[in-house]
Amino acid sequence: MLIQYFITFRCSYISGPASFRIPWGLQTIPAVILSLGMSLFPESPRWLFSQGREKEALEILADLHGGGGDASNESVVLACEVITRQAHFEREAGAKSFADLLKPDCLTHTRISHQGAGLPGRRGDHVADAVPYVLNVAFTMPAIYYIDRWGRRPMLLAGTCLMGVCLMLIGGLRGGFGHWGAIDGSPVWVAENSATTKAIVVCYCLFICSFAATMGPVSWTYPAEIFPMKVRGKAVSITTVNWTFSFVLARLVPPGLADITKTCLIFGVFNFVGMVHIFFAFPETKQRTLEEVEDIFTHSRPFSRRKSENAVPDACG
Repeated sequence: MLIQYFITFRCSYISGPASFRIPWGLQTIPAVILSLGMSLFPESPRWLFSQGREKEALEILADLHGGGGDASNESVVLACEVITRQAHFEREAGAKSFADLLKPDCLTHTRISHQGAGLPGRRGDHVADAVPYVLNVAFTMPAIYYIDRWGRRPMLLAGTCLMGVCLMLIGGLRGGFGHWGAIDGSPVWVAENSATTKAIVVCYCLFICSFAATMGPVSWTYPAEIFPMKVRGKAVSITTVNWTFSFVLARLVPPGLADITKTCLIFGVFNFVGMVHIFFAFPETKQRTLEEVEDIFTHSRPFSRRKSENAVPDACG
């Protein structure tokens, strides 16, 4: 996203339709590279086992864990046993259709995805628009490392709290220290003084940093850890199809700009409601096996899962 932004910025100096055709065309390059690279990837051992192609799966596991293709390696044998048991279990109890996700024993795993709220508007200096992209990259990279040290719950709680505070501050500043004006005949929000403008920009940047360091990476990790094995594949596929919600959000932004103060406050409230939900209903999954996490959801009450840190014995003892 950051690289594409700078490409788009540079192409904005080109006159004619090439100014937008070039950035769009250049996006096909990484797609082609990814497609060619995927042809070199082996099939998933789990999928091969589910299709009865055990020999091919064992060869791939040996290449990955056997230190040179040794199929008798202890890690290879253990991985093979685990995958075999899971494949057998999924054949016996796996979800046959997406309708199975709506059964009572699966509804407890449903999660509402959180969407970031931006502040669209005009800026005279286009280079300043790159700041959110730079911050997003800068704060996402360390979060990928610390997610297994801090835990999922603390990051989700901190993220929703900080994002909610930032949105509330932005809404309050816009509502109390500015008004709507017009530039070149187009409506635009005008701050009453430079201090207000700077404060809004700072809050906006803090919002981006809060999202990138917490909700951004955890929102991809947590769904893959909480669903039961029999529906995990289908359920995770649904959680990653977020473009539908992005489309809805994009459609809601234009009317939301008519009263951006209330829009920011509403999204801020959503974050605080999400924080309360996370505190009471989201168990910690750090350093837990998928089986332990499933046991938490199966044998605990919905609003007691925050106390599950010691509810499940360690897998080794």
